Amino acid sequence: MKVARVVVLVALVVLLPALGTGVLAQFVNGASGGPEQVNTATMLAPSGLMVSNGGCSGTSQQTNTSLSWTDSQSGLFSASGAYLVNGYTALRSGVSSSGPYSSAFTTSGGGGLPPPTSGIDTAPSGAPAPTAFGVEGNSPTSGATGSNTVSPVPESLPFTIGTPTAIGTLGDEPNAAQVTPDGSTLVLAESVSNQVQVLNQSGGSWTVVATLAVTRPTAVAIDPVLSSSGFYTAYVVSDRGPRTNGDVYPVTIDGAASALGTPVAVEHQADPTAEVVTPNGAYVYVANFYSGTVSAIATAGGGATSIALPGAGPRPIALAVTPDSSHVYVADRRHSFIDDITVASNLVTAHVVLTAGALNDTALTGTGDPNVEALSAHGARLFVAEFGVSQVQVVATALAATSPDSVVATIPTGGSTAPIDVAISPNGCLLYVAEWNYNDVFVVNTSTYAISTAYTAGNCGTNDPQPMQVSPDNNYLFLAESYFCGQLDVLDTATNALTTLTSANVQSPTAMVVTPSPYWYEVEGTHFGFISNPSSPTMFSQGWNPGGWQ
Repeated sequence: MKVARVVVLVALVVLLPALGTGVLAQFVNGASGGPEQVNTATMLAPSGLMVSNGGCSGTSQQTNTSLSWTDSQSGLFSASGAYLVNGYTALRSGVSSSGPYSSAFTTSGGGGLPPPTSGIDTAPSGAPAPTAFGVEGNSPTSGATGSNTVSPVPESLPFTIGTPTAIGTLGDEPNAAQVTPDGSTLVLAESVSNQVQVLNQSGGSWTVVATLAVTRPTAVAIDPVLSSSGFYTAYVVSDRGPRTNGDVYPVTIDGAASALGTPVAVEHQADPTAEVVTPNGAYVYVANFYSGTVSAIATAGGGATSIALPGAGPRPIALAVTPDSSHVYVADRRHSFIDDITVASNLVTAHVVLTAGALNDTALTGTGDPNVEALSAHGARLFVAEFGVSQVQVVATALAATSPDSVVATIPTGGSTAPIDVAISPNGCLLYVAEWNYNDVFVVNTSTYAISTAYTAGNCGTNDPQPMQVSPDNNYLFLAESYFCGQLDVLDTATNALTTLTSANVQSPTAMVVTPSPYWYEVEGTHFGFISNPSSPTMFSQGWNPGGWQ
């Protein structure tokens, strides 16, 4: 008896290429000859891509990047009894969602098993060389004599302060700065000078290439997603005073051709003003201190949505957004609340009650300090500096598997300390807490919540070892000892060895910013020789500053 030879053929007709869907039809040769269709499935790109940086393994405390995704076809069988999906490729871009992408890793099934829908990128690459910037504001009130400058500190040994770039025209308040994800451009808000300056980098030298007139710019946040024209967009808050509505100006970052866009009206702020952009680039959020609201601005257009906060007369002072862009956490100084805004509805869906008076730092600034929140790399833990009660609270966010939107731990800082600023390493392993009264910087192990003193800042009357940033490779903490000490500090996160940098051009540092290193990932699935369109890009923001004020 002649046995018919069975041949598996696969045909594909793309129906909706923009969505990565199509029809995957499988055929066999029947006994009478000719093809017979035995199975049809809609071919889908993987979905639900999640990226996190939540472990502490790897060289120099650098974390391996974990990815996970879902695929409704991963359990389906073909006519031959094999799994319909036989592998995945994770693609990584080091600059933006538009690529170029390169393969980070591949997964495949084996031993009759479907391929895993998760993987680890062990060697992210393509990031700009990390550089910290100490922003100097001439402060007559402190007796400092420095001029308005930006001084780069490249992350390389031995640490040195690079050639300063002159900024500003008057006043002492260049108080907010951000760097584009590709590390090429610094955007600086100069409140008293009523201007925004754009600085470009070439060969390690920084030059002011554009100056834009903006009334009292108090915050800068850069959208990590390139515009359709291929440019980054900075959003600058114009704060005209406590009882006058402000504006948010989009700034197209294009070197000397950088330009202001049409402003979006928001409500009453205060100086300083907290502002964040969601990592997916969809929304800008602004804390309106005096009106007690948060404005949500869709970057696609359409004006601002006012989000009411609970309680009578709330005073929002800080914002933090989860890495998946789904939740924004607001610190309300008046009530010591942490309010959870769900981005999908732009409503407060939960709030956490802190210790009474925890956020009461009116002795420092009339409007509070917006650097009181730091989110872990995976977004499941929010750390809150409680100035008024000498402790740091750990809040489980809406992304936590258990006890969402609740306090899950308390980290006492001891005695009459006053924690004022927090910064977390991009790998989520270490939390740094700047303390006001005794000039201490504490380090907290985020796995055990054990706390110790990393070092004591220069005791020269500053009482203000802040602001501070951790480098995107997790290796160094950069800190500006502002106003009185007039120095920049670099702390080795592995050894706590301290390098103190002084310069005639750094007398009253008012801001510290570090170049970010964002990565974008896509995942595509292989279906018997056909590759699906990649899933929608998801950004992993290693080192991206999610804080409200720099």
